[in-house]
Amino acid sequence: MFIQPEVALAEAKESAASTPTLDTVVVQGQSSDSARVGDARQESAPASKGTLTKTQLEKFVGLDSAVTGALKYLPGVHASGGDSSGITEGTLNIRGFSQDQLGFTRDGVPLNDPQFLTPHADFMGDPENYESVAVLYGSSSINAPTLTASGGSVQIRSLAPTREAGALLKQNVGSDDLLRTFARVNTGEYDGLSAWFSASRTTGELWDDSDGELSSNRYEGNLQYEWGNRNRINAIFSSFLMRSNSYKHPTLAEYRASDYDSGYPEAVFPTRGGTNGVADRSIPGESAAASRADFKIQTYALNGLFNLGDNLQLKVDPYFVRVTDGTAAVAVVPVSEPNTGSDLNGDGDRLDPMVTGALSVYPTQYRIGSSNSLDLTLNEAHTLQFGLWTDYTHADNRMAVIPIKGNGKPASLDGSHPLRDARGNPVYFTDQKNEITTQKLWAQDTWDISPDLSLIGGLAWQHTELKGGDRLSGFADSVDYQRFLPSLSLSYQLDRRQQLYYNTTSNIRVPAVASVYGRRDGSAKQKPELTWNQELGWRYATDGLLLSAALFYDRFKDRQAAFEQVTGVTSYFNAGDVITRGLELAVNGLLPGHFTYFGSWTYLRSTQDDDYSAAGVTLDTSGKQLYDAPRHLLSAGVGYDDQTFYANLLGRHTGAFYGDLANDERIGGYTVFDANLGYRLKGLSPALKRTTLTLNLNNLFDKHYLAGVNSGAVSATPDDGEFYSAPKYHRGAPRSLVAGIAVEF
Repeated sequence: MFIQPEVALAEAKESAASTPTLDTVVVQGQSSDSARVGDARQESAPASKGTLTKTQLEKFVGLDSAVTGALKYLPGVHASGGDSSGITEGTLNIRGFSQDQLGFTRDGVPLNDPQFLTPHADFMGDPENYESVAVLYGSSSINAPTLTASGGSVQIRSLAPTREAGALLKQNVGSDDLLRTFARVNTGEYDGLSAWFSASRTTGELWDDSDGELSSNRYEGNLQYEWGNRNRINAIFSSFLMRSNSYKHPTLAEYRASDYDSGYPEAVFPTRGGTNGVADRSIPGESAAASRADFKIQTYALNGLFNLGDNLQLKVDPYFVRVTDGTAAVAVVPVSEPNTGSDLNGDGDRLDPMVTGALSVYPTQYRIGSSNSLDLTLNEAHTLQFGLWTDYTHADNRMAVIPIKGNGKPASLDGSHPLRDARGNPVYFTDQKNEITTQKLWAQDTWDISPDLSLIGGLAWQHTELKGGDRLSGFADSVDYQRFLPSLSLSYQLDRRQQLYYNTTSNIRVPAVASVYGRRDGSAKQKPELTWNQELGWRYATDGLLLSAALFYDRFKDRQAAFEQVTGVTSYFNAGDVITRGLELAVNGLLPGHFTYFGSWTYLRSTQDDDYSAAGVTLDTSGKQLYDAPRHLLSAGVGYDDQTFYANLLGRHTGAFYGDLANDERIGGYTVFDANLGYRLKGLSPALKRTTLTLNLNNLFDKHYLAGVNSGAVSATPDDGEFYSAPKYHRGAPRSLVAGIAVEF
C-alpha cells in the first residue's frame, strides 16, 4: 500500500539522530527509506512524521496536484483546490494549521513566498524528480530554513543521479484536454561526477466553464560530485514557466445559485469607449480573462556535505531564488480620469470617474540565503550540532492597471503598456519595494542516555527585519522581530517493536511584510505568531503491521488568520489566542496475496480563546472552532501489488468545517474516492528496463462539494456589520481520468 503513518525503528539512537538534521539530497547508492510495510515507510523520529516514498509518488503522479494532492491521504491532512494538471495550486491544512503556517522546503530551499508567506510547493518541480515528500507534524526541525513553520513543515528531497546512464520518458493524457510530456536523462558516473537533466511540458484546460488556459514548461537538473571520504556537492536547479487562468472561488450563496462548473464570466470590460463630454461610468465586474497568472520561477541550490574527520561533518546549503517575467491579473478595477488627469478611455475628455482596467501584480523577487551546520560527535552518547541560517529577499511588488482590450483580455502580460496619468507616469495602485532579512543561530545536543532512551535538546535564536517602502507616497518603515526558540524531544524504546516519544517545540512566524504598510496610521507593529507545540506518541511495528497513536496540544499566541482582499492579495488579521488539541491514529498492514491496507483518523479541536475585537466593537468568537479546521478527518484504502500489476482504491472523509471565526457558516462534510492502477511490462527488449502503463481516477463517483476555505471571514452574518464578509471556498474537482505510459531505458 502507500500511506505512511508514524511508526518506530527499533534503535533509539538512529531514531533520535534522524530528527534534527535538515534533509539533503539522497546519497547516490544509499536508500533514503528505512524499513517498509508495503509502500509505507516505517518512521523513527521522536515526533509525528509522514513520508511519501518514491514508490508512492510514482503511483500518485496523475492522481492530483504534485505535492498538495499527493499528501491528502496522509493522516491529518485536509487538502482542497487544485486539479490533476499539477499547475493550479492546491491548498493544505494540517492539524488545523493553514499552509502559510507550514514551512515548505526542497533540498534546503525555502518555498514559501517571503512577502505573503504562502507556499508555492506545486510550482517547484516535477514529482518524478522527488525522492520523497515528508510532513513533520506540529513542529519543524530546528535547522529548517523557513519563516513560516509555526505548525510543522513539508520537506521535499530530490532524486540523486544514478551511477548508470539511462533515460525515462513519460506521456500522460487525461480529462480536460490534459497532455503532459516528461523526459529525464541520467548521464551515469564518470570519476565521481554524475548528473540528471529533465524537461516537461504540460497543457490543459480548466474543468469549469471559464475556458481558461493551463500550460507550463519545467527544466530541472541535479549535478553531483563525490570524492574522498564520502564528501559530495550537489548543484540543483529548477526553472518553471507557468501560464494559467484561475478557478473561481464562490461564496456559499454563489455556489448554491450556480451550476457546479460555473467559472468566471466571459464578460468583457474594455477600457476604450465612452462619449465625449459625458462623465461615463464603466462598472467593473468579474472576468475570466482578468483572472490569470503568468510567472517564471527559478531556484538554484548547492548542497555540500564535507566529512572533515571521523567525528566532524560540515553541511553548507546556499540557494538563490528568482521570480520575474510574470504577472497575476487579479481583478477588473475602476480608475478615475479626474484623479489621473488623463483621457484613459480615449473618448476625448477627462471627465469619466470610472474607467475599467485590469489590476495586475508584477512581483520581482530575488532571494539569497544559506543554511549551514557543523556536527561534532563527542563520543558514542553525544552529538552536537551548531548552525547558522541567513536569508535576504529583495522584492518589488507593483500593482499596475493595464488597459483591457475589446476581447476582454489585458493589453499585456509583462507589465508593459499600462494606463498612464497626465504626466505620462504608469497608473499604480501600489509601487512597493520590500526587503526581508533573517538570521538564525542554533545549537543542539543529541544524547543517548541509554540504549533505549534518547534525548534531543536545542536552542535557536531567530531575528527577522522587515523593510517596506512605497514609491508612490514616499512612505518607508521597518519592523524587526527576534526570539529564542527552545526544543526538546525524548524517545524511549519499550521493546523491539514499541516506541514512545514526547516532543515539544517553540516556533515563531513573523507577519507578512504588508504589516509594515499597516502602520501608516501610527499603530503599533503587528505581533508575530508564537506557538508552543507538544506531542505524546506511540508506535508499534512488525514486519507486517505499523500502528501509531499521537496526542497533540498546540497553543497559539496572536494567531494570524488569512483572508483575501478584493484585489486578490492575501492579507492577515489577528484571530487572538488559539488552542489546538487532538488525537491521531493510523495503521498500515499486509494481507495475504500481495494485498495491503491502511487507515487513519484525526480528531481536531482548534478553538479560539478570545472574542474578536476591532474599532471598539466585540464579536463572540471565544470557544468557537477556527475556520477551515474540520473536527474529523478519516482516510482508508486497500491495495494490491505483485510487482507486475498494482491497484489502489482510496477513500477519504472530511468532516464539517466553518468559513468564519464566528461559526455562522457551516459547510457539511464530504467523502471522496480515488483509484490508481498500473501494469509493469518487463523484458520487451534488451534496451528497455521497464515500461509501465498507468491509470488514475480522481473523484471516482463525481462528488460535487465545497472542499475547503479559500478566504475566511470574521463573521458570515450580514447583521454583524463591519465584521461581515462572505467567505469564499474551493470546489472539489469533478471526476477526471489520467492515463499514462512510462518507458525506462
